Amino acid sequence: MMKSFFGCFLFIVLLTFPTFALSQMKIKVDVEEQNDSIFYLIKYKSDKTHIVIDTTYNNIFSNSENIPEGIYVIADSEQYPIFEILIGKDQKFSIKVNDLMDLKSYKVKGSKETSSYFKVYSQTVHNNLYIKALKSEIEYNPNNMEKIDSLEKSLYDYQESMLSKDNNSFLNTYIKSIEKVIVPQDVEFIEKYIIEHYFDNIPLCDVRILNSRLLKNKLDDFFNNYMKLQSPLYISEQIDNLISKVNDCHEVRDYILWYLYSKYFKTDNVDDEFVFIHLVDNYFSKLEISNLTQNIRDEIVKRTNILKNITIGHTAPTLLFFDDEGNEVNLYDIQSNYIVLFFYKPECQRCIRDKRILGLVEKRRKDLKVIRIDISDEEKYQEIIETYDLSTTPEIFILDKDKKIIDKDVSAERIEFYITEK
Repeated sequence: MMKSFFGCFLFIVLLTFPTFALSQMKIKVDVEEQNDSIFYLIKYKSDKTHIVIDTTYNNIFSNSENIPEGIYVIADSEQYPIFEILIGKDQKFSIKVNDLMDLKSYKVKGSKETSSYFKVYSQTVHNNLYIKALKSEIEYNPNNMEKIDSLEKSLYDYQESMLSKDNNSFLNTYIKSIEKVIVPQDVEFIEKYIIEHYFDNIPLCDVRILNSRLLKNKLDDFFNNYMKLQSPLYISEQIDNLISKVNDCHEVRDYILWYLYSKYFKTDNVDDEFVFIHLVDNYFSKLEISNLTQNIRDEIVKRTNILKNITIGHTAPTLLFFDDEGNEVNLYDIQSNYIVLFFYKPECQRCIRDKRILGLVEKRRKDLKVIRIDISDEEKYQEIIETYDLSTTPEIFILDKDKKIIDKDVSAERIEFYITEK
């Protein structure tokens, strides 16, 4: 009876011990060119680094439990990044780097997932550099386009071949996140196809994607390159398509929404205000979003309502101001084919320059009137500052004879060209 009990006890111990062992993180790092005795393991949170996870004085990072899967940074004693590393399910491994500039010299033992990451990363960097070189010469060598297509297809095939058999591996999420959209040969409008299918195969709902810069990189590429010259309506439609993919994945959805909020809050393109208004009207005013308190929501909605009244195409809000002689003037009493509202502060160097330029333009153009409004007394002009959303100086609005806003946030030297083109 005792023997049976002991055998049962031993079986349980043997059964549970490997699980306990697998839950321990132990990573040995050996970098040939680094003489530091200290290394840091730093975590990304979406696009922000410098969340130190661990410090080692003997080249070994260890933890009693596995850390969240993602892409981490190995940093030196000054916390300066040395290289990135994918940490997946297997968190007991060693990595030896003979040459930091040669990705093929990164040797990993103990984690096939991490080892495969470096292979994929190396091949991707190599192919993309070659593709970039071919694109730079395409004006002189049109045939390079065929080589580029072939290279992109071969890279995609290679990346697909490196996918793990474990569909839930973070390696697969990484590969899917860096793959480019493959356009079928019979597609007529290539860019339109890429835009419409850009996020199709990316596992957006894998929250581990936030433990890296993968999502930030994809969003940057999509909105900085493919959306840059698109209309506000089209951009808003693509935002809705993207958010619909992550409606049930609140952590990722909220990150994307805050990313878009930051991008379209204040940009050089005034048309982007329509995108910002769309974001607020459809998401920030309605959804429960992380880090969005009621006070913040109220402020966002308040600013959006202000923007709605000063977007291009709207009639300028009522404006009472004092001229240089101290007389109160009503904007709507001024008659001119074009009116330039110039909000400035005397101590602002750019304002001084623009004020001089506008004076010269006004002398040349009999159909244009410049209204100079000194808003340095912010308490006195608080209502105007809020009504016209004046966060910096100088700020310029161009109105037509009906006081309709036809442009804003333009440089003083561009005003005459703008009106001439009209």
